[in-house]
Amino acid sequence: MKPEHHIQKLNELFSLQEFDEEFIDYSQLDMHIGFLRQLAIVESSSLSVFDIYKQRYVFAQTKLLHLLGVSQDEMMKKGPQVFYSLIHPDDVEFLHETHYLFTEFVLNLDTADRKDYKVINDFRIKDLKGNYLRAVKQMVPLELDRKGNLWLMLVLYDLVPGQSAFTKAQRKIVNIKSGSLYYFPADSKKEEKKQDLTKREIEILGLLAKGMPSKKIADELFLSVNTVNNHRRNILEKTNTENTRMAIQYGMSLGLL
Repeated sequence: MKPEHHIQKLNELFSLQEFDEEFIDYSQLDMHIGFLRQLAIVESSSLSVFDIYKQRYVFAQTKLLHLLGVSQDEMMKKGPQVFYSLIHPDDVEFLHETHYLFTEFVLNLDTADRKDYKVINDFRIKDLKGNYLRAVKQMVPLELDRKGNLWLMLVLYDLVPGQSAFTKAQRKIVNIKSGSLYYFPADSKKEEKKQDLTKREIEILGLLAKGMPSKKIADELFLSVNTVNNHRRNILEKTNTENTRMAIQYGMSLGLL
């Protein structure tokens, strides 16, 4: 299926929302931007805000653009299209489908629940040298208008060092309040089983994130050190990372920790 199909379906979803400027308060955007600008500095984050009503970015502060050879002016003028030619061809349809399915998921929720979910997915994007980098993207409904329409979408990006450029892209919907994960209907159970960490592996990764060595984790969980080390090897294999630090970063970026 061509990416244009999902773009068209997404636009059809957005067209079902009946925006009225009378019900849109841009002072809310100004307040968010003040906070997000500080967040980007403190956390060294790359983030942007997309205005669904105006169909364009209304804020961007990112440390990644120079790696891609894209200027911020270019991003603000052209919108998401500026990145399409840089995304790995095998991931383009996946990203458009993910955006469409998440938007459909959110719009099917009660208005009061629409800001309680985010989508996390990774993909490959080409840098100035022609190398593909593994990136993680999160989209979070930032604000609804007073009629309950999905209005502002917060988009966060980060690079995942040590991730193979050949790993198939993954995605999850996360309930921000409970931490519960939701699979996309389009993703097969076989792929979920292959890619996902087990509950025990997530538990061990969480303890590793606290700085605990294998011996202490083994004592904490009443396991042998050998079993803990086997889990650690499985975690590195499933996350396609080179070491524990990278696995922890990847787990955090996917909302597992």
